[in-house]
Amino acid sequence: MGPLFAFGQAAPLASTLLRPAAVFDGQDLHPGWAVLVEGDKIKALGPAAQLAAPAGATTLELPGLTLLPGLIEGHSHLLLHPYNETSWNDQVLTEPLALRVARATVHAR
Repeated sequence: MGPLFAFGQAAPLASTLLRPAAVFDGQDLHPGWAVLVEGDKIKALGPAAQLAAPAGATTLELPGLTLLPGLIEGHSHLLLHPYNETSWNDQVLTEPLALRVARATVHAR
């Protein structure tokens, strides 16, 4: 049996090339772009013709889909808490901004 832990060179990270119909960067829609992921990190994105996957990478064809790289969810209200606790008007019109920013910081984590 080999060692449980090995020190030295780390194993290479698995690479995946995602090829959706388009990539949305939060501002613009980019048809024909691709996203290269190494391990759990986005390594590169850009026009698919200019983005080469490393040897051994998995390519996922995602026709008809739009990819939002790095985005976990596209809509949240970090400055608000549930309306059954406090109405929207009370939160937005009467609560101090400092309290709302503190709440948003906690919610963002």
